[in-house]
Amino acid sequence: MGGSTDGGVSPKISRRLKRFTLVVTVALIIVCNALILTGLWVSGVDLESIVSKSELFDPENGHCVQVTWLKVAGVDGLVKVCSEWLDFSDISGETHRLPKGKPLAMGPDGNLYVPGNPAENYRLIALMIFAIVVIISGMWTKQILIAKYQDRLQSVNHHST
Repeated sequence: MGGSTDGGVSPKISRRLKRFTLVVTVALIIVCNALILTGLWVSGVDLESIVSKSELFDPENGHCVQVTWLKVAGVDGLVKVCSEWLDFSDISGETHRLPKGKPLAMGPDGNLYVPGNPAENYRLIALMIFAIVVIISGMWTKQILIAKYQDRLQSVNHHST
């Protein structure tokens, strides 16, 4: 088999296969990322609010600047809550405020917290499942395309010899 190395695969075929693999890999990275970003946009999940810590006033690490009376879930009547404070661990010196439009709830330990939105949790789980499906489908598609191209190259090579 004149000029063949590595089990009968010529260097020309090997180069073409490597180039095709690189092109398919880059194309699938772009397509899969576009699909995942589209899924993120369609889901409406706000990753910034999910990842960020809902902060509340901590008397041990801050100084309360403004107090308001708010309705708190789990408590009858209004509760006196620090709505603006300085956080001693924040070197910027900016005041921190309660998250706007988010309800407060009283935990069993007597501390206040911002409850999560269960519907947003389900959307995030669905987005994660969608991302996993896209990634697995991309890897499967890459293997299938490369295997078919390799078979095609080898069949063309066998016909030409």
